[in-house]
This record gives sequence, C-alpha cells and structure tokens, in this order.
Amino acid sequence: MPRILIMNAGTAQMSGVDLTRAQLSLAANSAYRSAWFAHEGDLIVSPVDIPADLLSFIGATLDFDASSLCLLVPEGGRQSPVLDDGTLLSKTVVERINRHIRQKSTWRLYPCYSTEGVARLAAMLGIPQTGGDFALQRGPDLLNRKSHFRQLATSVALPLPNGSVTADPNELSRAVTSLRAETGSVIVKLDNGAGGVGNVILTGNESDPLPGARDTRRIPWPSFDPDALWSEMTNASCKTLVVESYHRAKSLFYLEYEIENDGSIVFTNSGNIRLRKSADRSERALIWTGLEIPSDLGNEQWLIAQAHAYRFVALARNLGYRGMINIDAIFADDGRLLFNEANGRWGGGSVLHSIAVRLLGFDYSGRNVILSVRNVRSRSLQTACERFSQDGFLFDPTRKEGVIPLASDAEVGTVECLVIARNRPAARDLEQRLLRMV
Repeated sequence: MPRILIMNAGTAQMSGVDLTRAQLSLAANSAYRSAWFAHEGDLIVSPVDIPADLLSFIGATLDFDASSLCLLVPEGGRQSPVLDDGTLLSKTVVERINRHIRQKSTWRLYPCYSTEGVARLAAMLGIPQTGGDFALQRGPDLLNRKSHFRQLATSVALPLPNGSVTADPNELSRAVTSLRAETGSVIVKLDNGAGGVGNVILTGNESDPLPGARDTRRIPWPSFDPDALWSEMTNASCKTLVVESYHRAKSLFYLEYEIENDGSIVFTNSGNIRLRKSADRSERALIWTGLEIPSDLGNEQWLIAQAHAYRFVALARNLGYRGMINIDAIFADDGRLLFNEANGRWGGGSVLHSIAVRLLGFDYSGRNVILSVRNVRSRSLQTACERFSQDGFLFDPTRKEGVIPLASDAEVGTVECLVIARNRPAARDLEQRLLRMV
C-alpha cells in the first residue's frame, strides 16, 4: 500500500513558533534523512526540495525504483523548512495530492507528527486514519510537552526525577530553591522545546557541559535571578517551564515503540544517545554525535526499563494515540532508572531502524550494531559516496557492513552517515577510521 510521507518535523506543536536558526536547520535536515523512509510508489510531501541524487541513491541502496517516487514541495513553503498545518491544508497542496492519489485506489498517511492538520487532510482525501479523532483534538500534543509528560508519567508510576511544573517566576524560584538541595544541580526545561535546545542546567559547582541542555551554568545561589531566567527561556507561545533535580548519568538511552491501528504495541528499537565535548572550551553544550543501536544496557536494566516504558505507551494507546512514540531515560550514577521525556512522533532512531530492517532483517539487533555519525566533513553526498567507495568503506550488501551517507548539509559542508557493523567494537572502529579519513 503506497504511503503519503508528511515531513512535518519542527512544527509549532513540537517546538513552538519561535524557532532558532539551529532548530530551522534541524527541520530541513530531518526532511532529507526522512526520505529514507520511502518505499516504491510513495508520495513525499516535504517543506524543502529533496535532491534527485539523494532519492536515486536511496532507491539504489534499498533496492527499489526511485523514479516511482513523487515529491511534492509546497510552492509557498520553499522559504521555510517547516511544513505547518496551514501550508499542508492549502488549496494548492490538497489539490496536488488529490490529483496524484487518484492513480491508485488505496493510500495511507505516514506523518512525522500527527497534527490536527494531518487529521483534517486525511478526512479531505477520504483516507481512513485510526487515531484521527484524537489528533483532531490535538491529543498528540499531550505526548510532546515536558509538563504533560510528568503528569501522565506520574499516573502510571514511572520513576521520574523530583520536579515541578511552573507558570511564573515566583513558582520557578520556589522550585529551583527546593530541588537544588537534592543533587546541587537542577535542569530547567521549556515545555515545548524539542531536542534539548530549550533546556538549561543550573549548578552551584564548576562543571563541564552536561548532557540534556543547551547550556550548563554555574549559579551563585543567593543571587539567582528567577525573573531573568524566566524572561530568557519563555516566549509568546510557551509560558511554562519544568524544573527537575539533575542527576548525572551512567547510561543515556531511548526506547521506541509503534502503536498500530488495532491498538497493539510493538517495540521497535532502543539505542544509546551519544555525546561528546566540543573542542571549543567556551561551548556550553555537549555535541550530539548520533545514536548507537541497540543500546548496551544489561539484561536486568533492559527488563526494568521496558516494563516501565510499556506502561506509559499503553497509556498513550488508551488515550487514543496511534503512531510512533519514543521515551528518553537514564540510569543515574547511583543506579536509579529515571525517565526524562516522551515524544509522540518519529524519533532520531526511527529512520535508522527502518533502514536496518530493510537491509539486514527484522532481527538485525541480535547480529549487528548500527551507529549514526553526524558532521562528517564532505562537500556533497556524491563526494562522500565516491570517497567511501574508493577507500572500501561504502556499505557492501553481501558482507552487510560498511558506511551509508544519509544526507548532506551543503551549508556547513557535512554529511550524516550510518555505520553498519557486526558488533560494537567493529562499529566504533569503523567510525573512527571514517572520521580520521575525512
């Protein structure tokens, strides 16, 4: 059954209306890498043009005819990498989709984020969309807010850091004052800031940048200014901050599930979240280098995390949500399992898992390890392919090992790559050889 892929990452529902330049860049790059979800005959609705050479390379790698794909880029949306509901429901876009889907009788929608606009589009196109009523009432927003996560997670007894939802500077001050006593540090989160870019860590001690935030700040507590922080972090579209005690982590990982149309819950993948320090000592955030699938949790840790996460996913299912959902968690230095947030949408590992299943089989995690490697220096996708082929790094479907360039960021001259190897040491060795080569 062909699908209509809707590349609506970075929408207001996920990230607010005041997106930073970094968030806009992430939204554009998300569209490029999400093209790897495509199967033969799919229609891709994207806010940005997806290069023809990328689509051809995807088809060649995943063994389908890329010329069968149809790419629809809204004329009015070419200036923005965000596909919002207004653009998606514009008369021109709906008419163009309608003209295309008449060629086949049965289609289904596959959006990054199930917005109200996606549900309305399904109704306008006559495509049955399980979970559409929930989306019409903006229900998925419940699964993409830090405050709602704490509320819903508490209802199913997920282990959480101690925390508080705040709605003004006075509440922020009380929360920071009470919570900092636990570990000496707190994390303050913007309610709808995706990707950690809305988070700030406050600590009373000197500290290198810590995971989970765009900034780690040493604060002389007696002079903490809640009004200044409130003014800095909130914006016109979001006046809610979540404050939590901050715990240093031994393991940072996520678990991802799909809630299918019939309500069944399918575990899809789990991976380590990989970070590194910047060479620039003035940088106040760690650099996200990518994901490693499967996660390296021990059996006992894995079973405990799965048992807790499943309860939250079952709650989302019972509320009426259908689609992908991922949950971030840590095992703290003291061994405690703590959940941080959930996202009812495609996650960072979704497309990596999809590629691995198609190339290696559904049971790939028992035989292979895959790594995403961001910011690999290369002028273009074609240049990366030629170099990897020349040096014997390009993915070999016979050996089922190697490197696949996923998408390039021409503005900064980098390529995101997927490393596929037979085990964890081999994957990390291939990653280092790749980085040394370029």
